[in-house]
Amino acid sequence: MLSLILVLSLLGHLHFANVTIDDAFISFRYAENLVHGRGLVFNVGERVEGYSNFLWTVLLALPIALKVDRFELGLLATAKVVGVLFSLATLGLTALTAGLGRSSAERRSAPFSALYLATLAPFLFWGVGALETPLVTCLLMLAFHLHLREDLAISQGAPSVPFSYPVLLLAALTRPEPVILFAPLAALRLWRVLRAGGPSGMFGRELGYLLLFAVPYAALVAGRFAYYGELVPNTYFAKVHGDPHTNERGARYLTSALSRLNAGPLLLFGGACVLLGQRLPYRAYAALSCCAVYLTAILLEGGDWMPAARMLVPVLPLMALLVHELWLMAGALSPPPWVAKVSGALRLPNLNKLSRPTGLRLLRVSARAVLLLLLAIGSYANFHAVMLPERLSGFYGLRLDHSRHFTIARWMSRELREPGLLALGEAGLIPYYTKRPVLDLLGLMDAHLARLPGEMHRKFEANYVFARRPRFVLLFVTRDRDGRLSSDQLYAEVLLADARFLRDYAPMHDFGHAILYARRTAAPEAG
Repeated sequence: MLSLILVLSLLGHLHFANVTIDDAFISFRYAENLVHGRGLVFNVGERVEGYSNFLWTVLLALPIALKVDRFELGLLATAKVVGVLFSLATLGLTALTAGLGRSSAERRSAPFSALYLATLAPFLFWGVGALETPLVTCLLMLAFHLHLREDLAISQGAPSVPFSYPVLLLAALTRPEPVILFAPLAALRLWRVLRAGGPSGMFGRELGYLLLFAVPYAALVAGRFAYYGELVPNTYFAKVHGDPHTNERGARYLTSALSRLNAGPLLLFGGACVLLGQRLPYRAYAALSCCAVYLTAILLEGGDWMPAARMLVPVLPLMALLVHELWLMAGALSPPPWVAKVSGALRLPNLNKLSRPTGLRLLRVSARAVLLLLLAIGSYANFHAVMLPERLSGFYGLRLDHSRHFTIARWMSRELREPGLLALGEAGLIPYYTKRPVLDLLGLMDAHLARLPGEMHRKFEANYVFARRPRFVLLFVTRDRDGRLSSDQLYAEVLLADARFLRDYAPMHDFGHAILYARRTAAPEAG
């Protein structure tokens, strides 16, 4: 089964290998500036934390220091390969965790959890997305694995240092959401310590262990405030701050993502197993608690705009562990005593046949068949949701530069010799390759726009942009039959309808899907 898991995973990653989200290049540019002594900044001289993946961004500095970025696609390819390695490590950890503390018979089915995970499109998609998702997913799985190992030691009365806390800290340095998991994991550990008893002073020592996470994390927050002047990344302000509909968006995001996982029927299946007398072990309660808390964080954040349920990926291994629990429960089903009483009271003697060996085998095989059907429906729904055009599948060749943004970046690098501030919305790939100072019209790297009221990516103030006097403005547009321009981005719609923009800026180059405008005057730059 391990060979099957490896093959499925590699094929899935290869299929999605050509997909890259523009935001990956934001971290690339921060890491590049860090290596070259300009600071952990996007624009030199502007301290704005426009990333939300500190550890991943810092780790990218290593391949840059090794000069992989001297090749146009060097850093992108490196980030994808590293992502696949973290994904493979996560699959191994998932199978290892599923078999932890099990009987030899139960350990044989442990790889089933990793097999399920290897069939989920979001896990495979983001494994090669060149963002921090595979790293944070691997770290969370490792933290949970260590938590269960520590719990086994506690249950046996052995001393147990919570190495899961520092690993969880690394996850919290990689993405903002994992910090919220410290509360349930620490609370569960303290509860298990109290329940297991132990020498005097053990509980006080456990409270001291909390500092393994709390002190370094507080130092990170203090360092962020000292460097950027904020306690949270600027991305929080750009995506959440001032948006009255955050929870509504988060609810829609979770409903859509969980429905594709077929989570509702799977929960009903688990409830039926419990009703039939199956008991959930501690690991299941711990995984359920972590999933519930993490999903709550996604709800409060308002979800995400990116495809393939990116924000759910870090807890997919925990969900895979729960699926393994369902598999074990289905294979151990037997009618509880109340079934015999009900069948006797209703004069349904056929139900008693379920307690016979043949009936038990039929019940268990049927239950597992139903579970496999539910899982297959979920896997199909996830792949269907991120269906790629045939030309983009890695099976037909690697084309990491298929994005139309490469056309723009290459033209600007080759033809645009005049210096000046560039204003644009998708401030990832193009700024990374053109090396220009940028005014991010979506506000991720701009503190002023990020703090405006409004929904994510729907914050804009034309007066502020004109006050900055960008030399160039790039707008992504669509055309109707009459050639009239429009855009699905608020900033572009506002600028195209503003008389000042039409007066002061003239089209310089038409890329079809985007137009580069240049300011008509040669007044000194601002900002």
